[in-house]
Amino acid sequence: MIDITPDGFGIPLSIPSEHGLLHGQLALLPNACGLVVLAHAAISLDSRDELLAGQFRHAGLSTLSVDLLARQEERFADVHNNVPLLAKRLLDFLGLIRNRMLLGELQTLPLGLYAANATSPVAVRVAAQRDHDIAAIVCRGGLIDLAGMLYLRSLESPLLMLVEETDTQHIASSNRALKEVHGCKELKLIPEIGIEYASSTGFEVSAHEASLWFVRHFTEACPVLT
Repeated sequence: MIDITPDGFGIPLSIPSEHGLLHGQLALLPNACGLVVLAHAAISLDSRDELLAGQFRHAGLSTLSVDLLARQEERFADVHNNVPLLAKRLLDFLGLIRNRMLLGELQTLPLGLYAANATSPVAVRVAAQRDHDIAAIVCRGGLIDLAGMLYLRSLESPLLMLVEETDTQHIASSNRALKEVHGCKELKLIPEIGIEYASSTGFEVSAHEASLWFVRHFTEACPVLT
Protein backbone atom coordinates (compact mmCIF):
# COMPACT_ATOMS: atom_id res chain seq x y z
CA MET A 1 0.00 0.00 0.00
CA ILE A 2 1.36 3.43 -0.97
CA ASP A 3 0.50 6.38 1.25
CA ILE A 4 0.53 10.08 0.46
CA THR A 5 -0.48 12.26 3.41
CA PRO A 6 -0.48 16.07 3.15
CA ASP A 7 0.83 18.18 6.01
CA GLY A 8 1.89 21.78 6.52
CA PHE A 9 5.41 21.22 5.23
CA GLY A 10 4.74 19.50 1.93
CA ILE A 11 3.57 15.98 1.29
CA PRO A 12 5.25 13.07 3.11
CA LEU A 13 5.36 10.10 0.78
CA SER A 14 6.32 6.47 1.31
CA ILE A 15 6.58 3.23 -0.61
CA PRO A 16 7.27 -0.29 0.69
CA SER A 17 10.56 -2.12 0.35
CA GLU A 18 11.94 -5.48 1.46
CA HIS A 19 13.13 -4.03 4.79
CA GLY A 20 10.59 -1.32 5.56
CA LEU A 21 9.18 1.89 4.21
CA LEU A 22 11.14 4.25 1.99
CA HIS A 23 10.38 7.89 2.65
CA GLY A 24 10.19 11.03 0.57
CA GLN A 25 9.06 14.62 0.86
CA LEU A 26 7.18 16.29 -1.99
CA ALA A 27 7.09 20.10 -2.13
CA LEU A 28 4.91 21.57 -4.87
CA LEU A 29 5.00 25.14 -6.14
CA PRO A 30 1.89 26.58 -7.84
CA ASN A 31 3.67 27.77 -10.99
CA ALA A 32 6.61 25.36 -11.16
CA CYS A 33 8.07 24.60 -14.57
CA GLY A 34 9.06 21.09 -13.51
CA LEU A 35 9.60 18.62 -10.67
CA VAL A 36 13.11 17.63 -9.57
CA VAL A 37 13.53 14.27 -7.83
CA LEU A 38 16.54 14.34 -5.49
CA ALA A 39 17.63 10.80 -4.73
CA HIS A 40 20.00 9.77 -1.96
CA ALA A 41 20.76 6.57 -0.07
CA ALA A 42 21.75 7.68 3.43
CA ILE A 43 19.88 9.29 6.29
CA SER A 44 22.83 11.61 6.87
CA LEU A 45 22.17 13.22 3.48
CA ASP A 46 18.61 14.31 4.33
CA SER A 47 19.71 17.75 5.51
CA ARG A 48 21.96 18.30 2.49
CA ASP A 49 19.19 17.37 0.09
CA GLU A 50 16.80 19.71 1.88
CA LEU A 51 19.26 22.60 1.48
CA LEU A 52 19.56 21.83 -2.22
CA ALA A 53 15.82 21.32 -2.63
CA GLY A 54 15.33 24.78 -1.15
CA GLN A 55 17.64 26.23 -3.80
CA PHE A 56 15.67 24.46 -6.53
CA ARG A 57 12.38 25.78 -5.17
CA HIS A 58 13.86 29.27 -5.11
CA ALA A 59 14.50 28.78 -8.84
CA GLY A 60 10.82 27.94 -9.39
CA LEU A 61 11.04 24.14 -9.31
CA SER A 62 8.93 21.68 -7.35
CA THR A 63 10.94 19.01 -5.54
CA LEU A 64 10.69 15.46 -4.31
CA SER A 65 13.48 14.31 -1.97
CA VAL A 66 13.63 10.53 -1.60
CA ASP A 67 15.71 8.20 0.55
CA LEU A 68 16.28 4.93 -1.30
CA LEU A 69 17.20 3.04 1.89
CA ALA A 70 14.95 1.92 4.72
CA ARG A 71 16.13 3.06 8.15
CA GLN A 72 17.37 -0.37 9.24
CA GLU A 73 19.37 -0.82 6.03
CA GLU A 74 21.84 1.90 7.01
CA ARG A 75 23.94 -0.72 8.80
CA PHE A 76 24.02 -3.16 5.84
CA ALA A 77 27.45 -3.42 4.23
CA ASP A 78 27.77 -1.85 0.77
CA VAL A 79 24.02 -1.46 0.21
CA HIS A 80 24.66 2.16 -0.80
CA ASN A 81 26.46 0.85 -3.90
CA ASN A 82 23.78 -1.65 -4.98
CA VAL A 83 22.86 0.10 -8.24
CA PRO A 84 20.21 -2.41 -9.45
CA LEU A 85 18.38 -2.38 -6.09
CA LEU A 86 18.43 1.40 -5.69
CA ALA A 87 17.43 1.92 -9.33
CA LYS A 88 14.38 -0.31 -8.85
CA ARG A 89 13.33 1.75 -5.84
CA LEU A 90 13.79 5.05 -7.65
CA LEU A 91 11.69 3.68 -10.50
CA ASP A 92 8.98 2.87 -7.96
CA PHE A 93 8.96 6.47 -6.72
CA LEU A 94 8.78 7.75 -10.30
CA GLY A 95 5.96 5.36 -11.07
CA LEU A 96 4.04 6.66 -8.08
CA ILE A 97 4.45 10.27 -9.18
CA ARG A 98 3.57 9.54 -12.81
CA ASN A 99 0.44 7.63 -11.78
CA ARG A 100 -0.69 10.53 -9.61
CA MET A 101 -0.15 12.88 -12.55
CA LEU A 102 -2.13 10.62 -14.89
CA LEU A 103 -4.96 10.49 -12.37
CA GLY A 104 -5.02 14.26 -12.16
CA GLU A 105 -4.07 14.28 -8.47
CA LEU A 106 -0.82 16.09 -9.25
CA GLN A 107 -0.13 18.64 -11.96
CA THR A 108 1.57 17.09 -14.98
CA LEU A 109 5.11 18.45 -15.03
CA PRO A 110 8.42 17.55 -16.69
CA LEU A 111 10.52 15.39 -14.37
CA GLY A 112 14.21 15.72 -13.60
CA LEU A 113 16.63 13.61 -11.57
CA TYR A 114 19.38 14.88 -9.28
CA ALA A 115 21.91 12.60 -7.59
CA ALA A 116 25.39 12.83 -6.10
CA ASN A 117 28.32 10.50 -5.56
CA ALA A 118 27.28 6.84 -5.13
CA THR A 119 23.70 7.57 -6.22
CA SER A 120 24.76 9.13 -9.55
CA PRO A 121 24.93 5.83 -11.49
CA VAL A 122 21.51 4.94 -10.07
CA ALA A 123 19.99 8.10 -11.56
CA VAL A 124 21.66 7.51 -14.92
CA ARG A 125 20.38 3.93 -15.11
CA VAL A 126 16.85 5.02 -14.22
CA ALA A 127 16.88 7.89 -16.70
CA ALA A 128 17.99 5.51 -19.45
CA GLN A 129 15.02 3.27 -18.66
CA ARG A 130 12.53 6.14 -18.41
CA ASP A 131 13.82 8.53 -21.09
CA HIS A 132 10.34 9.57 -22.17
CA ASP A 133 9.60 10.64 -18.59
CA ILE A 134 12.91 12.28 -17.65
CA ALA A 135 13.45 15.72 -19.17
CA ALA A 136 16.86 16.33 -17.56
CA ILE A 137 19.38 14.75 -15.19
CA VAL A 138 22.16 16.26 -13.06
CA CYS A 139 24.85 14.22 -11.32
CA ARG A 140 27.39 15.71 -8.93
CA GLY A 141 30.40 13.46 -8.70
CA GLY A 142 30.16 9.68 -8.65
CA LEU A 143 31.18 7.02 -11.14
CA ILE A 144 28.35 7.04 -13.66
CA ASP A 145 29.97 4.19 -15.61
CA LEU A 146 28.71 1.94 -12.79
CA ALA A 147 25.25 2.43 -14.30
CA GLY A 148 26.39 0.03 -17.02
CA MET A 149 27.55 0.68 -20.59
CA LEU A 150 24.19 -0.35 -22.03
CA TYR A 151 22.47 2.38 -20.02
CA LEU A 152 25.08 5.04 -20.81
CA ARG A 153 24.78 4.35 -24.53
CA SER A 154 20.97 4.34 -24.52
CA LEU A 155 20.61 7.48 -22.38
CA GLU A 156 18.72 10.24 -24.17
CA SER A 157 17.85 12.55 -21.27
CA PRO A 158 20.11 15.64 -21.22
CA LEU A 159 22.87 14.93 -18.68
CA LEU A 160 24.91 17.49 -16.73
CA MET A 161 27.92 16.21 -14.79
CA LEU A 162 29.25 18.45 -12.02
CA VAL A 163 32.72 17.53 -10.76
CA GLU A 164 34.94 19.35 -8.28
CA GLU A 165 37.84 21.00 -10.09
CA THR A 166 40.35 19.46 -7.66
CA ASP A 167 39.10 15.90 -8.22
CA THR A 168 41.28 14.82 -11.14
CA GLN A 169 40.30 11.17 -10.78
CA HIS A 170 36.59 11.84 -11.18
CA ILE A 171 37.18 14.35 -13.96
CA ALA A 172 39.00 11.69 -15.96
CA SER A 173 36.44 8.96 -15.22
CA SER A 174 33.54 11.29 -16.05
CA ASN A 175 35.09 12.23 -19.39
CA ARG A 176 35.56 8.56 -20.25
CA ALA A 177 31.97 7.73 -19.31
CA LEU A 178 30.52 10.71 -21.21
CA LYS A 179 32.16 9.45 -24.42
CA GLU A 180 29.65 6.58 -24.26
CA VAL A 181 26.69 8.95 -24.00
CA HIS A 182 25.35 9.92 -27.43
CA GLY A 183 22.67 12.37 -26.29
CA CYS A 184 22.94 15.89 -24.89
CA LYS A 185 25.67 15.99 -22.24
CA GLU A 186 27.94 18.47 -20.52
CA LEU A 187 30.69 18.37 -17.92
CA LYS A 188 31.16 21.41 -15.68
CA LEU A 189 33.87 21.86 -13.07
CA ILE A 190 32.85 23.40 -9.75
CA PRO A 191 34.84 24.63 -6.73
CA GLU A 192 35.55 22.10 -4.02
CA ILE A 193 32.67 21.57 -1.60
CA GLY A 194 34.02 21.78 1.93
CA ILE A 195 32.84 20.40 5.25
CA GLU A 196 30.68 23.48 5.82
CA TYR A 197 28.31 22.39 3.08
CA ALA A 198 25.73 25.17 3.27
CA SER A 199 28.30 27.99 3.16
CA SER A 200 30.53 26.35 0.57
CA THR A 201 31.11 28.16 -2.72
CA GLY A 202 31.08 24.77 -4.41
CA PHE A 203 27.58 24.10 -3.11
CA GLU A 204 26.32 27.48 -4.32
CA VAL A 205 27.83 26.99 -7.77
CA SER A 206 26.56 23.42 -8.12
CA ALA A 207 23.03 24.42 -7.05
CA HIS A 208 23.06 27.31 -9.52
CA GLU A 209 24.32 25.21 -12.43
CA ALA A 210 21.85 22.41 -11.69
CA SER A 211 18.94 24.87 -11.47
CA LEU A 212 19.85 26.42 -14.82
CA TRP A 213 20.07 22.97 -16.43
CA PHE A 214 16.68 21.89 -15.13
CA VAL A 215 14.90 25.14 -15.99
CA ARG A 216 16.37 25.13 -19.49
CA HIS A 217 15.37 21.58 -20.31
CA PHE A 218 12.02 21.70 -18.51
CA THR A 219 11.13 24.76 -20.58
CA GLU A 220 12.03 22.87 -23.74
CA ALA A 221 9.96 19.87 -22.64
CA CYS A 222 6.82 21.78 -21.63
CA PRO A 223 5.34 22.14 -25.15
CA VAL A 224 5.55 18.37 -25.55
CA LEU A 225 4.08 17.51 -22.16
CA THR A 226 1.23 20.02 -21.97
